[in-house]
Amino acid sequence: MPAPRYILICLLVAATVALAAPAKKKLAPGSRARQVLLKQALEKKLAGTLVAELNRNKRVWGKMTPEQLRSLRNRYYAYLKQDDAKRARLLEAAAELDHLTDEQRKAYLERAAWLAKVVAKLTPAEREKLKKLSPKQRAKRLLELKAKLKAAEKSKPLATKPTTTATK
Repeated sequence: MPAPRYILICLLVAATVALAAPAKKKLAPGSRARQVLLKQALEKKLAGTLVAELNRNKRVWGKMTPEQLRSLRNRYYAYLKQDDAKRARLLEAAAELDHLTDEQRKAYLERAAWLAKVVAKLTPAEREKLKKLSPKQRAKRLLELKAKLKAAEKSKPLATKPTTTATK
């Protein structure tokens, strides 16, 4: 009968491994050491999970000022009012931004800052005209507007404070 022999061999191997393994000191349930071990095991198991992300979000929200919280809530409510296609585009754009390196993200944010500055100077009619252009023409037009804006900023005379001399 080969099956009992196989079981016997498995039992012998298991017993040998159990005897060769170092004996672990038993910790009393509820002891501080046992609690620390449990906490470490849970942290290891929960790292990178939804619970870890929720805890991180809780810390971030706890550090925000009431004004920042209000602003974030308002932006979220505005997001919820968008149609599904617009929300999907926003989520795709956020995912693309997440995949950028720090250097790429910095360059992107710099471009976004000057773009916002240029668009803020346009009238609503000019903005509509810009939207109707093809992407290539729009990019070219925005670069032209950026150059004009930079030239206008350079040509502005620096505001100097009048100097007064005190005489006695």
